[in-house]
Amino acid sequence: MKLKYTLFPSFQVSLFMVLTITFSGFAQNKKQADLVSAYKEYTELPREVGYAHLNKTTYLKGEIMGFTVYVFDKTNKKPSETTTNVYCTISDENNRVVKSEMILAANGIANGSFQIDNYFTSGEYTFKAYTNWMRNFDEQNYYTQTVKIIDLENEDIQKTKISTSKLDAQFLPEGGHFVADVKNSVGVIVKDSLGFGVPNVTGKVLDSKNNTLIDFKTNNLGIGKFTYLPKTRELYKVVLNIDGTEQIFPLEKAENQGIALTLNDLENRVALSLRTNENTLKQLKNKDYTLAIHNGNVLRTVNVNFGKSLEVTKMINYKDLTTGINIFTLFDENSKPILERMFFKYEGIKLLIAQNPQTVDLKDSLTIKIPINNINSTSVNNFSVSVLPGETKSYNPTNNIISETYLQPYIKSYIENAAYYFTDITRSKKFELDNVLLTQGWSSYDWNTVFNHPPKELYEFENGISFRANVNNKTTLEYMMYASINNEMQVFDFDEGDKDFGAVGLYPMDTENIRFSAVKKNNNLERPNLYFQFSPSGIPDLKTIGIQAPLYDETVSKTYIGQKISKSSWENAEQLEEVVIQTNKTLTREDKLSVVPFGKVKVIDDNVRKSNIFLKDYIRQQGFKVFEYMGQLMIFSPRPFTLGQGKTITTAGTLSGTYNTTITTPGVVVYFNDMRLANIDHLSHYTMDDVDYILFDKSGASEAGAGAPGVIKIYTDPTLSQSKMQRNVTQEVSVPLAFSTPKKFYTPGYTSYQSQFYQDYGVIGWFPRLTIQADGNIHFKIPHQLIDHLSVFIEGIANDGSFISERKEINLK
Repeated sequence: MKLKYTLFPSFQVSLFMVLTITFSGFAQNKKQADLVSAYKEYTELPREVGYAHLNKTTYLKGEIMGFTVYVFDKTNKKPSETTTNVYCTISDENNRVVKSEMILAANGIANGSFQIDNYFTSGEYTFKAYTNWMRNFDEQNYYTQTVKIIDLENEDIQKTKISTSKLDAQFLPEGGHFVADVKNSVGVIVKDSLGFGVPNVTGKVLDSKNNTLIDFKTNNLGIGKFTYLPKTRELYKVVLNIDGTEQIFPLEKAENQGIALTLNDLENRVALSLRTNENTLKQLKNKDYTLAIHNGNVLRTVNVNFGKSLEVTKMINYKDLTTGINIFTLFDENSKPILERMFFKYEGIKLLIAQNPQTVDLKDSLTIKIPINNINSTSVNNFSVSVLPGETKSYNPTNNIISETYLQPYIKSYIENAAYYFTDITRSKKFELDNVLLTQGWSSYDWNTVFNHPPKELYEFENGISFRANVNNKTTLEYMMYASINNEMQVFDFDEGDKDFGAVGLYPMDTENIRFSAVKKNNNLERPNLYFQFSPSGIPDLKTIGIQAPLYDETVSKTYIGQKISKSSWENAEQLEEVVIQTNKTLTREDKLSVVPFGKVKVIDDNVRKSNIFLKDYIRQQGFKVFEYMGQLMIFSPRPFTLGQGKTITTAGTLSGTYNTTITTPGVVVYFNDMRLANIDHLSHYTMDDVDYILFDKSGASEAGAGAPGVIKIYTDPTLSQSKMQRNVTQEVSVPLAFSTPKKFYTPGYTSYQSQFYQDYGVIGWFPRLTIQADGNIHFKIPHQLIDHLSVFIEGIANDGSFISERKEINLK
């Protein structure tokens, strides 16, 4: 089946609303109007965000990296309906691209694979997935994931990264500033030397006299929070205790003037408190500040005036916030941003729930069915599934499909294990994520860039491949481009004086070339001599490393060194020995295709192609009447037409009161790859090169009650090799950058399926494009591996905006 795409796609631009809401009831001032105007210009170009589900994150040399890429409209979080060109790369630690490919997306979904072959050595690599359009923006809307590759045959496998006892501790004031004589809320991040959060660290805040002001503790990801009231000219420090060892960190000195910010989630509304001290209040007299609330799409503003008060609190209802990230920024009277805080609203995220898997044990395989509730099968849905041994150590992605879509593109740094906050969501996890956002500081929307450097459309939105062909022969009237796997045949009219022609929206695969013929005035074909320029012609460079989270990966045991995969993933595609089966009659392909209720099927082979260069000649040979007149092609059935067929025309006779009645002979109905043709003139010079088989129905019975005077159904196969005809009438063009054909995923063979090595790093199956079946389940089949425990990792979308990210355990005992 051919992929159907619009030839001239239009970007589905979401409405970028810029609203101004004054909760305090004051009118919008000029400063706010300027802010709104700058923000509107900055957000005018629509954004996409990408996510890639990799089958795992630690690979053994000899395996295949499988991945499914999802591309979303950043505003409405729905799959992009027009994106087709998705680029995927793997880079080494020096940011040198080792492998790359362009994959074809439909409805925002694409899949591909990389072989982990001899181009790789043991070490860490970075996988990226992006579109050309994403390169226009400072926010990191593309996807990146650190992966580890292990060469078990190399004894210098990888220098083990050892975490030292020294901690990296950060104490970040909420909003961005420590302010003296004001209660400050402070976020805590404690990481080890490898960049991972240190769990359950106890800490205390001490003044200069070593008096303890407050105690706190980090969570399992090294995140904590405390509040204290620093005094002017006083110095403070934090003492952290880990495994009985104390480490001391000085706190930044509080500023004498400034504003401190505290946000509290009250479940149905948000309380945003702004506090200042007496020194600052004198400077704030009669000055209007602006609180902006935005999410990269919608902007709202609130007037802020301290008057004579040291504290101003704004209560904002949930209904006035957007689902996902909300960014609060306080601007001074000169429209300078001075404080920022992010808040995440969970309400509105649509989550799908997978039920307990069902298994059906077959002789040599296991069929697994997983029910997923509330699926609308008529809308786009796709589920990518990785099946690994139950205790695997090789699957540790930084994000899942929800966190990468709703959270990561809005922050400047990485959040360790961001998927944690969107798996089995609880009130406690919401609180923990809010603490994380407290520590993030400024968002990925830089206000200097918003005001002074709005993005420009430097990199175009791509939909397929385009070309321009320069013409040398001025006598040719038309050029014909033959059908390919994803594109129908096209004819290009060429007026005198034209120097070139072109097309957009082509989707060539890496297994094919594009073929052209020149059409002369007498409708004969000849080989053209065209010079082509294609766009894109190469993988575009992101020119940025991007936000890269460290990969959590346990040390590979030295006992694994020297172990081997018995057979690499790509070696599983074996060529079987020829097997001769004797039977009374062997059904040919023509016999099988001929099992149709009406008509007869003719399979076209090279002998037929050599004897009949043009399709019209072969149709004539089958007994049909074929005529050409003034550029028109007409095909009629050899059988007399029956009652009801044809069009009756009545004209006045030569004698008064007489009439002449004639019935026009109707042409046969012609289908091309199951698409009925309203006009068949372009078939006049269509060759037999890629014609696979044709159904001839001279009676027209296959059209049921339509009364068709004959039916011809033509089926092509663009992958057929060009016939060795006596004269070559086509020019084959190799496309410099074609779409990679999705390859079948093969699991490698292992020397043992019972070893701890296999339990830790083995692969069972990868299914990149599963859809919901009529019974409400996703189905897949895996071979028996003689293990008792499986882990199934599911990521996907459905219902035009619903997400799923789950891990399911299957016990086979």
